[in-house]
Amino acid sequence: MMNCPECGAEHYPGALFCDMCGAAVHPAAQAHVTAAKRAAERPSQVRAATATEQRVTETRPAEPPVPRQETRTPALHAHLPHHNASLTLRGALIQVGRADPDDGFTPEFDLTDYGGQERGVSRRHATIQWIEGGYVIIDQHSSNGTWLNGVRMVAGYAYQIPPGANVRFGGLVVQLSIAD
Repeated sequence: MMNCPECGAEHYPGALFCDMCGAAVHPAAQAHVTAAKRAAERPSQVRAATATEQRVTETRPAEPPVPRQETRTPALHAHLPHHNASLTLRGALIQVGRADPDDGFTPEFDLTDYGGQERGVSRRHATIQWIEGGYVIIDQHSSNGTWLNGVRMVAGYAYQIPPGANVRFGGLVVQLSIAD
């Protein structure tokens, strides 16, 4: 067991933040919080453009538009083995979590009906994004964490989803694979 440095509450190894007071418990979470504080304390490095820079910008001819190639985002197959359920998810950005009727929020991958609340799935638990030819998953600072193939993810960081990945949102296991 790990003890919170702020309030002394006990947590299982791998916990990132204290459930009681919200303090960073895990060394990686402590480093992230420290880095975020340092970044917030730095003075802004934005400066006003000089008159010469403004004239140069204004007299430049417009660049021709670059033709965009249509890229098709493949569907993502999600299988919930403990519920014998399968879903097909589509889109370049898929929010994972539980519906919040008070806030009017419904994620694209809603785990409410699969025991999400009982198994510790946060309302805005994670996001899955299609980036540069592959899916990545990002834990959105969920209360009970996200595990990718048995390894706890650090919140806020993007992890490539390998083929046939097992993802655990809190205590709810989901198997993910590209459907197309």
